[in-house]
Amino acid sequence: MDAIAYLNSLGLEVSEASRPAIGRLALAGEFTLDGERGVLLRPKRGDISDRYLEILASEGYRFAIVEGAGYPSFYAREAENLVPVRALPVQKPARFPSLEVTEAWTQLIRASAGRGDAAQLGVAQLVALLDHGDVFGPGLVWTRSDVPIEQLGGSKEDAPEPLRTAAALLAGYRIRPESPDELARLMGALSSLLPEKGPFVGFTEVLASLVPAGHLGSRRLLVSSGAGAELSVLQGARGTVVLPVELHLLEPVLKRLLPNVERVFADFLRETFATPYDGVVLIPPLGPQLGAVQPSSRFELSKRGGKVRARETTELLFVRRALAAMAEGGILVTVLPEGLLSSAGHREFREWLLEHARLLAVVSLPAGMCFRRTGMKCSVVLLRKVVTADDYPILMVDVEADCFDGDVEKARSKLEEFLEREVEACV
Repeated sequence: MDAIAYLNSLGLEVSEASRPAIGRLALAGEFTLDGERGVLLRPKRGDISDRYLEILASEGYRFAIVEGAGYPSFYAREAENLVPVRALPVQKPARFPSLEVTEAWTQLIRASAGRGDAAQLGVAQLVALLDHGDVFGPGLVWTRSDVPIEQLGGSKEDAPEPLRTAAALLAGYRIRPESPDELARLMGALSSLLPEKGPFVGFTEVLASLVPAGHLGSRRLLVSSGAGAELSVLQGARGTVVLPVELHLLEPVLKRLLPNVERVFADFLRETFATPYDGVVLIPPLGPQLGAVQPSSRFELSKRGGKVRARETTELLFVRRALAAMAEGGILVTVLPEGLLSSAGHREFREWLLEHARLLAVVSLPAGMCFRRTGMKCSVVLLRKVVTADDYPILMVDVEADCFDGDVEKARSKLEEFLEREVEACV
């Protein structure tokens, strides 16, 4: 975690040091926290001697950050000395942690969990923070603070010091999201803790911006084969989220962050929905097939030529089910593998889709850029549930790997402009 990025995430600016060096110790910059002076150091050996800490204290510095190869070292004034602390002691947390801070937090959670369930430990700590914020006060940063790890979401199987450091890091921030971007960041961090061999972990934080939440109406349905930043589409909305049973461990956090959203952990193809949704975000399981003994036989796509197909691609069934759960005119945002959109073997599906929905846009993503830990090439596809025989424009956008973040932002802007015109045209 970069020290300047950490300070900036707290709203602190780093200025030029009032003097370039003290003895052989170079000062990389200064900052002010709660009216007190702090100093940023980048020693060549990655650490700092007690003698120099005494000198810095005598010079009036109340805090020091020493950049290292990974997590920085923090020091704060106690009596006449600067002593090691777990993080800076922020008295009034106001800002939400940055992406770099949440990544540092996940690294500490993994270190504490060892070979245990890092996702479960991360959920437990967030729940403890959301329910008992008083435990996560600025005093937690002091290394002499030995708050029982059970109060920080841990257990006797977890390494206590990384867990206390993770808690101390978050103690400097407001942790309850107040915007979709903040919720995306938090859920992205949690999803990165899920087992690598488990379900897909959902969207990354960057791709969450491709979901046009403002056009999905007030009642929304999110269906995901994993859980990631796409959950941000439900921020401040009513509706339902359907996740795999295996991800029930996320329920304690989702309950607190999305209290107005119905949370269902079940097989989406077996669920029924009484009220149609204005908008649907669908991230189906990519790749597997369902046999006819499963509920695929109920769906039109599995019956061709008057016969029930023995097997059917899962994505097709999920799209069909999602459209059935939508109100007329609603928008569906889904993720589909490239082969489904282009290969000759899936021509019948594409024909069926164009008969039942209006294709609005296709955002083609580079291989491996849609989900963490996969090399699959996918596209984000937007459809409107409306039947039309007229010709109409379709927005096609390619996102390049060498300019990924910038291209995603351009794609988001194009989507917003296109959808605004689409809404006007429909009216």
